[in-house]
Amino acid sequence: MRNLERRYRALLRVLPKWYRQDREEEMVGLFLVERTDELDLEHSWPGWGETFAMLGLAVRTHLAAGSGMTQAPAKAVWRGEVVRALGMIGLLLGVFYAGGAITSMAFAYNHPEIVNALTWLRVFDFAPVVAFVALLAGKRTLAKVAALAAVMPAFVSLADLQHILSWLAFQVPSIVTFVALCLGFHREAPTPPVRRLAWWGGGALLFGLAGGFALGAGPLAVVLVTFIVRVVAFVRGDVVLGRALSLFAVPQLVPLVWLVGSEVHGIVVGLLAVLVITIVAPVRRPSAQKFRVS
Repeated sequence: MRNLERRYRALLRVLPKWYRQDREEEMVGLFLVERTDELDLEHSWPGWGETFAMLGLAVRTHLAAGSGMTQAPAKAVWRGEVVRALGMIGLLLGVFYAGGAITSMAFAYNHPEIVNALTWLRVFDFAPVVAFVALLAGKRTLAKVAALAAVMPAFVSLADLQHILSWLAFQVPSIVTFVALCLGFHREAPTPPVRRLAWWGGGALLFGLAGGFALGAGPLAVVLVTFIVRVVAFVRGDVVLGRALSLFAVPQLVPLVWLVGSEVHGIVVGLLAVLVITIVAPVRRPSAQKFRVS
């Protein structure tokens, strides 16, 4: 085996085993069909374009649900559904906080003593709404760009070392949402169910508008709703929603740990305990799990 072929086979290891078993020899043959120079075969490496294409294929095969890969095992299908559900839950969280931002900005505008709370950074609070609507409309690239914009305050805060850790701690859920959208909603992934998610999005926005009147109640509401829905998922035997909520609870730990490390205690410790239970709670797997697009 020549060095170039060995390097191509090493690159193909980013693909799942079930996919390589059927396609590895064919793909290696296509890579080498025009590479006939002896010096090239001994000293060359796969090109950057081939490498990035293989990494993209790896994402699509490891998260195989809805990608048209009929031979994908159930584990790969399940993994793709969970990642997509995680992205959608993260967007719903962003929509909730956007509703709270509307209420808090209206309150600040009507109270001149705190009007300084209205800064240009608040425009990024509405990026998750744009991402949510764009994703339901099938504009996946726009949705990912808007989800990235939601974490822009964290990058802007890099110039303010005094608040950088605080900004980053509270932006971790948004960062996880952006990554989940990029991984789960590739070009071959299924389209989210528009009607059902539109109702969820509207409810999250209204819930946020109402919650904005109770300053500081947002984290409490999010943790409690996450736990309640996690219990419902267990009762229904919904493995996709249950696992997605368990993963969703992990980035929520970061801002709460930050608060415990500063001056806030008491109820925050209780919320941490609820999140830990949400993370480690088992998922009841039904005997015949039907994977649904979340």
